[in-house]
Amino acid sequence: MASSDMTRILLKEANVSLASKPHAVATWRIPGFYMDQEGHLEAKRKMEPDAQAAFSTALAYKYTGKTVYANKAREMIYAWAKMNRGFTENDGPLVSAYLGVGLIRAADMIKDYHFFNREEQTTFKRWMTQVCLPAWKGIQGRNNWWSWSLYAQAAYYAYAGDKAALQVVIEELKEHIDKSISSQGFITEETERGKNGMWYHYFALAPTTAAADLIRKATQEDLFHWVSPSGRSLKLALDTLFYYVNGHVNEWPYAPDQNFPELAQDTWPVELYDAMARIYGDAAYEHFVGPYRPVIGNRNQESGYYLSYAWVYPEMIIDIN
Repeated sequence: MASSDMTRILLKEANVSLASKPHAVATWRIPGFYMDQEGHLEAKRKMEPDAQAAFSTALAYKYTGKTVYANKAREMIYAWAKMNRGFTENDGPLVSAYLGVGLIRAADMIKDYHFFNREEQTTFKRWMTQVCLPAWKGIQGRNNWWSWSLYAQAAYYAYAGDKAALQVVIEELKEHIDKSISSQGFITEETERGKNGMWYHYFALAPTTAAADLIRKATQEDLFHWVSPSGRSLKLALDTLFYYVNGHVNEWPYAPDQNFPELAQDTWPVELYDAMARIYGDAAYEHFVGPYRPVIGNRNQESGYYLSYAWVYPEMIIDIN
């Protein structure tokens, strides 16, 4: 069971979210962050508050059974499913994956709520299969974008109970782990990110581990301890990044002066290693995250909303089957 402090924080956020109204749009224009930073951040605010409201209230419903929370989550999910018909510009596939997966996780948490009825869930599934999945599957790169794609796909197929499609994702995730991680545990494509190299390692590992958690619960297949024929594994990559985030930022071998936050309960990579401490029982991870518990999630410092939905309320999400 979640700690009393964590439950209190969740319910406070969920209660604030009850006043939220949807911001869904028919065409969601999301320019590339490095091309139009202001336009990118403004575009994300269309879904950031809605995903946060849906996720926090759905989780509150899961823990309390109070229908007022389920109704708010349902309102946010259905608004996007009914209204949105596509994403445009460079970052559409990526942002829709790392924010939209928050709506999928919320939908999964309320899918047995009787007022989230067949018609509404059919509309949601149609949005997923006709709009979202084609965009996510069409991602060409195999860096963190593909990590988010695979996680979003896994989340949807787990919600929909599509075991065959989920098995395809499992095999693609294994291939991704094997090919994206070097023998030293670095994520090869993310080593070229200059001062943001550590951030992008985190941003690739967060969705990959979240996908592994979903897969473990849905199929009992354990990718957390899976090692590829060439010796690559999630734990190898997690341990490599952990060395640097745990007091050795200045030793990062690819670029000096890494952009690294002042650690807190709502900054990266605290929520990732909080989740991994619970999954692996790793004492070093546990010691690292202990001072920041209860850990909430990585907030976007520009907007104040959660940046993405891999590990928000990790203590609670890990407990949910």
